[in-house]
Amino acid sequence: MSRAVDQELDRLFAEAERSKTCLVAPSERTARLLNQRARAGHVIRPRRSLFARTAYWNALRPDEQALHIVRGLQKLHPSWTFCHESAALVWGLPLTYRRMDAVHVVNTRAMRRSGGNAIWHVIEGDSETVVEGVRVTSLERTLFDCLRSSTFVEGLPLADRGLALLNSGPQRLQDAFARFGKGCANISRAIGTLSYANARSESWAESVARALMITQGFALPDLQVELPRPLESDRSYRVDFFWQHASGRSVIGEVDGMIKYTRDAARPGQTAIRTLADEQHREAQLTMYRMPILRLSYQDLINTKRFVEKLTAYGIPRDPHVADAIKRLGAKSPRTALLYQEMRIPKEIIEQFIAS
Repeated sequence: MSRAVDQELDRLFAEAERSKTCLVAPSERTARLLNQRARAGHVIRPRRSLFARTAYWNALRPDEQALHIVRGLQKLHPSWTFCHESAALVWGLPLTYRRMDAVHVVNTRAMRRSGGNAIWHVIEGDSETVVEGVRVTSLERTLFDCLRSSTFVEGLPLADRGLALLNSGPQRLQDAFARFGKGCANISRAIGTLSYANARSESWAESVARALMITQGFALPDLQVELPRPLESDRSYRVDFFWQHASGRSVIGEVDGMIKYTRDAARPGQTAIRTLADEQHREAQLTMYRMPILRLSYQDLINTKRFVEKLTAYGIPRDPHVADAIKRLGAKSPRTALLYQEMRIPKEIIEQFIAS
């Protein structure tokens, strides 16, 4: 392969990488050259007619790879509108990696067709929109479709994030779900999850912790509560969870610091060490409130038994009859119970969101 050809392909790849998309060959000749490189291992072809440099592709997280594919397919098929999990990915909703493998596209005709690069869905009565150059279903419709196929623990982070993006109360989504619901399966699951959504939840882990509290019958905390700093009364700290007991006793709840260290260290001028030091100073001041500080780690989210034991040890009020009722529902109506089932969260899923 001539040096001129190498330079031309490198230029095309550089343009695609700047746009965070896969390369779509501009001609049949270029496609043949790219396929030759793919056979040699220098190029990856994640979908038919989509290409990426191997080293670049392998450095991407699975969600970044999935977005590259969607953007590449949009360039390849400008008339496509993406839906379900593909639209959720574009909207920035917190999907687990296992739900990113398939590509979902709207088919407004009466005939369903799946195969090739996509799974097709008949969706009517929705207004498509464009998000960062990609045509997708509305955020309301995207949430409706994803929540219908999600367990409660999986769906609550989606609903929380959706409310935050809409910057409105749940009524807007409830009205939209009622419009979309005619003839659709699992509507009650979507509406049930939405009924517990809270836009103040700031992370996937906070949403999952709250979902576990609900399914296990624990009293729900206030979210993102501001407390005046003991040494700087004109400033405040925000805590993830805050329980105020009727007796006047209070408990502060915080999500595992490692999740925050990874997220905050990505800010300009911030390092993981600096973030850790800031968190230590913050926690030292929080202890001056003389309130118990319940810190939830990702190990707590993985192990439901451990989660229950920790919240119980900190005196968080609980009605165990709620968890028992959910288990009985599971035996009586497994499909309905899927909404609230007690669910063991795989370690790899927890680590995915810590690293994101």
